[in-house]
Amino acid sequence: MNQETKQALKELRVILVIIFIFIFAATLIISIYSRVDIFNAFQTVFMHILSAGTGGVLGNIFYVIIVFLTLGVTFYMFEKVIMLLSEIKVGGILMKLKISSLKNHYIVCGAGRVGMHAAEKLKKAGKHVVVIDNDCPRVEFLRRRGYSVIEGDGINEDTLEKARIKTAKGIIACTSEDSKNVFLILTAKDLNPAIKIAARLNDQNAKAEFERAGADVIVAPEVAGGYELAEKIAKI
Repeated sequence: MNQETKQALKELRVILVIIFIFIFAATLIISIYSRVDIFNAFQTVFMHILSAGTGGVLGNIFYVIIVFLTLGVTFYMFEKVIMLLSEIKVGGILMKLKISSLKNHYIVCGAGRVGMHAAEKLKKAGKHVVVIDNDCPRVEFLRRRGYSVIEGDGINEDTLEKARIKTAKGIIACTSEDSKNVFLILTAKDLNPAIKIAARLNDQNAKAEFERAGADVIVAPEVAGGYELAEKIAKI
């Protein structure tokens, strides 16, 4: 659940408490003012809220204030509910439906600088991409840019299953930790023996582990970047 959703839910809870306190206070005041019991006072408040603008006792300024304040809070709450339904239900369902139908797609585990560039390159090449990352703001950023994203840990089998790893063509393990990348390679191979795996190598001493785990492509970004710089400057 992203930060905006959490904030909206928090606001809704506060609004519900405010509405309860407001109606309770209005009921109590009307009970004392009109000298009726609590039940009848609540019924009066409720009916006047439902029949706003119908005249009668509503000519009293007190009832007018009750109606307008309650309607204002209700409209605000309605807006928040619509936003939450749009984000949590509709957006979530559409995302799941889109991912559930994917075949021969690519999975990118880790949406840091390396993972972002990899996902962007695949997307520009017209490939279907599913990104897995456990950083909430980063996940939301990618979703706004049109990526299919699953919030979670790429080394978790359930998360990989959600990304449809068994029908995927390839996976890129590009977290910042070699141990995680090795474990991800092993897990991916176990779930889909035919999948092609590219992995980010952070420490050259760990290369043999990546090879034993079954990585098809191993790239050390710092080494590759150094080679490219040297190659380009030598041509000047």
